Amino acid sequence: MTNPGTIYLIPNLLGETYLASSIPQGVVEVVQKLKHLIVEDEKNARRFLKLCNVLPPFEGIVFHVLDKHTTNVEKSLILETIKGTECGILSEAGCPGIADPGAEIVGQAHRKGFIIKPLVGPSSILLGLIASGFNGQAFSFHGYLPVNPGDRVKRLKELEADTIKTGYTQIFIETPFRNESLYKDILASCKPTTLLSVAMDITLPSEFIRSASIKDWQSKPMPELRGHPAVFSLWVGQQY
Repeated sequence: MTNPGTIYLIPNLLGETYLASSIPQGVVEVVQKLKHLIVEDEKNARRFLKLCNVLPPFEGIVFHVLDKHTTNVEKSLILETIKGTECGILSEAGCPGIADPGAEIVGQAHRKGFIIKPLVGPSSILLGLIASGFNGQAFSFHGYLPVNPGDRVKRLKELEADTIKTGYTQIFIETPFRNESLYKDILASCKPTTLLSVAMDITLPSEFIRSASIKDWQSKPMPELRGHPAVFSLWVGQQY
């Protein structure tokens, strides 16, 4: 099969920090040569390009918007447009394809024969896991939990039951403005001996990472979670 093109999966910073602290120079060099970028938000993408010393007016660079509203037909049209080129998929934060709309277009690209090249960079999910001290041999990532409080509590109990049964670390996230509600639900619905890890603002100057039992979390003031990206993990294992 003739190779229709190459797609680079480009990681982005996890927040306001120095580019060199999280993004290797090799990734920057790839970004500097690309003329097609698939992005969730063009403004965010332009900001990242500036950090990579790709400066306005960005002449010759074509931005293809891919977000939660993009249909499969539109994704196919994007792939048709970039055929025969080198293109990048840039995440809003962290790595493309993880809690990110890039996953489906990568699947389509595989079926069409594109070469897919993942690039090294920060992933809040993996960084939160390795910092937790929980089971890194077997784990599950569940993305966002239900918005409805009743459904969210039910799901938390299911995840706690799963980690008790399997020993798998259960990892999930929430939008920053709902972090406090999720945290309160975890403390109210999980067993005192279940372990919770909260990894907030990973790689940023305001980084906060702590793992402890639910009972221990309940005995301390709630961290300032609202407005800060965070990764939550549940596990039962060695008690702290």
